[in-house]
Amino acid sequence: MGVVLQEAEETLDEAVKVLYQSDPRVRSVGIGRHDDSYGFHVIRNAAQVLPLGGVSPSPLAIHNVPITFRDRHADVEPHVKLPFTGPGSPSVASLVPEQRRHNPLVCGLQIENFDDDSRTNTIAGGHFVVGTLGCFVILSNGNTALLSNNHIVAGENRGVRGTDHIMHPGSGTFLAADHVATLTNYIDIVFSAPGVTPATGTVNFNEIDAGVATLQPNVIHHQQYLASRHVPAPSRTAPPAVHDHVFKVGRTTGLTYGIITSIAAVVGPISYTFGPTWFRRSITIEGVNGTMFSDHGDSGSVVVKESTGEVIGLLYAGNGIDTFACPIDAVLTVLQCRVA
Repeated sequence: MGVVLQEAEETLDEAVKVLYQSDPRVRSVGIGRHDDSYGFHVIRNAAQVLPLGGVSPSPLAIHNVPITFRDRHADVEPHVKLPFTGPGSPSVASLVPEQRRHNPLVCGLQIENFDDDSRTNTIAGGHFVVGTLGCFVILSNGNTALLSNNHIVAGENRGVRGTDHIMHPGSGTFLAADHVATLTNYIDIVFSAPGVTPATGTVNFNEIDAGVATLQPNVIHHQQYLASRHVPAPSRTAPPAVHDHVFKVGRTTGLTYGIITSIAAVVGPISYTFGPTWFRRSITIEGVNGTMFSDHGDSGSVVVKESTGEVIGLLYAGNGIDTFACPIDAVLTVLQCRVA
């Protein structure tokens, strides 16, 4: 038997500490469905090598809140680096139209921070880091900007506000015609020391991985997806709920459909460039019927309610089966903007 949502919420912090303490394979603890009520939804990386002697048996419930374990075989990862020419590059013909150059600009398209790829010598190594244009937002000054992740538009805190060029579709060469936006603002990602967990009480939590870039004056844009996608345009926002049916459009896997399996999740550690990174209040999504909801490069996509087009989250990471998104209310509040 499950419990009411409020009971799970009140016990969540303790459950996170207990579950991360009892099993080093735990990567996420959130609130999901259990029968017709609620329980804890725990994701483990079953591929991780256990310490000598193994681990103690995991609890089946905490304060009468039942626990469901889901074993995966990969860690959670945030983004993608691609060669800009040759095999595996976007220059090779792709079945995903979001990887191609489009005008007007729409949601779901491929973007790159050219300056960050230059200063990190990523381009010199024959690669570039790409992600997805989530949707368009109106900033507090009235300007229109594109919304994506910090790790896409700001290179994990390296971004130079007012300077960095955001390109579509991006490449290893600066093309003035591809400069669609300029980095405006982002929320710093905070990192934690290696080896710390919520059980130790020393984790630095993030709630969002997000940034905005103001559109160039000559850029034509529409708050919609490519016409061939036949899905509602992002409009308004809504809180996430377990079992909501959602979709996303991203540069790697295009249009995919999923179901929210947990909310209020603690997720980590995730290996960002500068160190282990932890999140809380995250939304967990699985693809329908065993399909993949997202893959590397889909970071920055907005997660949208299938029936209404309401935005509920901003996708930032995944493990091949589970996808994790920041709650859109926190993103818009901290960045002081609204969905266009």
